[in-house]
Amino acid sequence: MKNIYLSLVLLFVANLTFASSSDLFKLDYNQVKQDFAQLNQLANKVKTENLTYNDLMVTDANMINNMALSKVPSLSLPDGILGIPSFFWGCILGPIGVIISYFATGKNKKEVKHALLGCLLEIYVIIGATAPIWIFIIGGGF
Repeated sequence: MKNIYLSLVLLFVANLTFASSSDLFKLDYNQVKQDFAQLNQLANKVKTENLTYNDLMVTDANMINNMALSKVPSLSLPDGILGIPSFFWGCILGPIGVIISYFATGKNKKEVKHALLGCLLEIYVIIGATAPIWIFIIGGGF
């Protein structure tokens, strides 16, 4: 009976996730509205006057500097589905992640290989982490 309780506790503890700081998810909606109002104003100006980035730097350099806009996008998403590399799809979702990667990337062999490596790493970590515990339980460590 102790083995069953210990197994349930280990499964419960292994599946816990904690959010340590809820402040990361709080937004100042007034600031967001203000930022988007400026961005919409700039977008309308670009559309109506058919301006380029260099034209904007000449006419509205202050607005561009205040919004921290740059000519080169600062965020480039990695290869993979939804910007998440295939390795993490396989590592987090296991075989299901490999299947998702297979179909979503158009059967791209490189991406599927990365997802499979992630899946194998997940299996290796799970077996490596739980094997000593099961050996201890089966060996009658209590």
